[in-house]
Amino acid sequence: MKSGTRPLLLMLAFLLGAKALGLLPQSRELEEWKLVTSLALDTGEEAVTATALTGVRTTEEEEPETFSGEGASLAEACAALRQNSSRRAYLGQTQQLLLGEGQDLQAAMDFVLLSREVRTDTLLYIVKGEAGAALSASADKVGAETGGQDPRGRTVGELLPRLSEGEYTLTPALKPDEKGLLAPAGWAVLGPGGVADYLEGDAALGADLLTGLGTDQTVTLPGGAVQLTSVRIWAKGGKLCCALTARVAQGTPGAADLEDWGAEKLKAALAYGWDCWGLRRGLAALEPWTWESWREADISALQVEVTGKLVGEHGGE
Repeated sequence: MKSGTRPLLLMLAFLLGAKALGLLPQSRELEEWKLVTSLALDTGEEAVTATALTGVRTTEEEEPETFSGEGASLAEACAALRQNSSRRAYLGQTQQLLLGEGQDLQAAMDFVLLSREVRTDTLLYIVKGEAGAALSASADKVGAETGGQDPRGRTVGELLPRLSEGEYTLTPALKPDEKGLLAPAGWAVLGPGGVADYLEGDAALGADLLTGLGTDQTVTLPGGAVQLTSVRIWAKGGKLCCALTARVAQGTPGAADLEDWGAEKLKAALAYGWDCWGLRRGLAALEPWTWESWREADISALQVEVTGKLVGEHGGE
């Protein structure tokens, strides 16, 4: 017998023995799993509650299903999910992690890092109120949206670096609407101590611009309406600079109106004083010897300079 053949025969014998003893997963076991696509975590006075929403397999005409588990910790609560389900709950397909108000952010991050199933590319959302109840009420809506792309989405892996350095960052916030269904609610400011604040209204729109989002939205200006097509942000010389390009959609708006709109939104976001975009580092990037002066600088005092360009029928191009 050739020396290279013996290891293969030993491996084959091992696999056959393991299969006979039932140690290997059977193909039917995959069909018995409940694939969780959204997971909500809430910490109450007495216990931690994990609420799961299952994915929908259209070939089997399934409907979204929610179920929950409680425990003294996040790990125990998620373990209880499996006990409260006729099929094993599998968290490895979780696409959205929803944290309710009062849920310890660090504990949730540690849970993801230590979990053998939940991945760091799971999108993180902060829910104003009880996340589990809102997810259950929104099961059909969230189930239909699962698998789509959220341009505002931030994964656990994207958020961890800034948080681990003691800096602040943003993740989308949600809240129940008048029907109890989950709806966008601006941004949640995350920091070393957890959720530090929320940016809503004009501040949320300014945060969109600072994050490089906001394109394709229609903006109403005094002279008409435009559709944003490009947003560019940079910090230099003690100023926050922004270049906006928009296509005229209605009326005869002026570039100055677009500039005033952009400046108003940016100032609203900066007014909270949270540097969630690394602006201080950007200001010192070209002049590193000035870093110490910018390290604790008040970003709400930054001068904002916006340039606007209109294109289209009435925009001059």
